[in-house]
Amino acid sequence: MPRPGHPAPGTPRQAGAGQPAASMSPAVAARVRQLAAQAEHRRAIAEYQARHAAGQQARVDALLLEAIAALASLLRAHGPHDNHPA
Repeated sequence: MPRPGHPAPGTPRQAGAGQPAASMSPAVAARVRQLAAQAEHRRAIAEYQARHAAGQQARVDALLLEAIAALASLLRAHGPHDNHPA
């Protein structure tokens, strides 16, 4: 059982969570917040880019399937039964 004021063993810790707030200067605390905000922003950008790339890939896949279906229907329409002069 964890002691009062201490997290349970194995609990994830936040940046700066091991130091009492009084021992961190305001400038260091501000920098920690700034870096955390930048990391969150970069994570959001990466997530957006991944979703955007997946959407583009889905559109390309759909167009490719449509082109394959169109070519297949053309080949079926002009199958081996047609006599073409050589």
